[in-house]
Amino acid sequence: MSASAGNAPAATPAEVDPFDSNSEARYDAFATLRARGPAHTVPSGQRFFVHRSAVEQGLKSVDHFVGSFGDVGQSKEEDTLLAAIAEPRHGKIRKLFNSALAYNHASQVEPFTRRYAEARLDDALAECRRAGGTEIMEAFARRIPSAVIAEVLGIPNDRIDDFARWSDEVLQRQSQADGINAPIADLHPEFSSYLEARIDERIAAADPPNDMITRLLRAEVDGERLSRRAVLTQTIFLIVAGNETTRNLLGNLIHRLAEVPERYAALRANRELVANAIEESLRFDSPVQLLARTCTKKIEVGGVRVNPGERVLYSIASANRDERCFPDPDTFRLDRPRPRDHVAFGAGPHVCPGAFLARMEARVALETLLDRVARIELAPGHAFDPNPVFWALGPRTLRVRLIEEGS
Repeated sequence: MSASAGNAPAATPAEVDPFDSNSEARYDAFATLRARGPAHTVPSGQRFFVHRSAVEQGLKSVDHFVGSFGDVGQSKEEDTLLAAIAEPRHGKIRKLFNSALAYNHASQVEPFTRRYAEARLDDALAECRRAGGTEIMEAFARRIPSAVIAEVLGIPNDRIDDFARWSDEVLQRQSQADGINAPIADLHPEFSSYLEARIDERIAAADPPNDMITRLLRAEVDGERLSRRAVLTQTIFLIVAGNETTRNLLGNLIHRLAEVPERYAALRANRELVANAIEESLRFDSPVQLLARTCTKKIEVGGVRVNPGERVLYSIASANRDERCFPDPDTFRLDRPRPRDHVAFGAGPHVCPGAFLARMEARVALETLLDRVARIELAPGHAFDPNPVFWALGPRTLRVRLIEEGS
């Protein structure tokens, strides 16, 4: 791919708003746009890439883009989210995250996740027996990611409900016009104050717990430790991103299995399809629908020139439904070949650092359901109720019937 943008064509105008809350309408529009070309200009003025090849190329071009919905270069590094830190600094800080996440995952998080999922399913089944159904997002899917991230961070699990609420409120504030460029650590004073107290406890302790916060505080980048503020910023980012993405993955997956009960029956009959079901959910209903990047050096993406300072949008949703890569892309298939051949977690060096954790949570949650629930059905009159976050897709509420073996 050439990085010389001299004679590359411009993007064409698009009649679709990628921020439209109607996901099904978006998918129809994306198919139309893909037929016209790899890139388009949306009403907000940004370049909008819809071909899988262009999206993947752009996401892998980390020397030409930094990740941001807001203004790049106006914040100190300690206020900059990991995705928006330029290389090579990004890679060095990311290694700290990978190390801390891998340590906790290997030593304790999966057994904890299974115990917690089983306890939450107990509650959901009790509600089904009592009321004929349950709000599965509140009872099950919304709580698991908050509990897991609290475990990773070494935070008491009596704050799990607060974590879920605070994460939602941060996203709502960040989605507002005056919140896009605000440091994430300043968006929710209650949330930040709580985490600052946990950070300070570890700084003051002679023998702090060997959790992720402690490991970030002790690690060095270019011979220097991360500042207290930088650890706060990246901790909030980890909590919010991990909560939103994994909750949406769980909600979308349960929705598709309840929508067509035969899918759930197929998983009960063949547990080897569990991993395929998770990957197909990630492809079909991508929890992160689009990623924003700001160009730092001129480049061609999908044959379209992009100049320094331009903001672009990469449609993960469109890339994962691209008929050039996926036969019958608008069908949810448990037997899809190469099930991981999607970009739901991004691509290249900046792929989501918590992807393996999200997959583990989804697998454990689904196995817990399969062990104890014979059938899942949508409640009568159900209509998909999406979360009001413009870059994400997942149900805000999802009422289902969980039918136990022998019922």
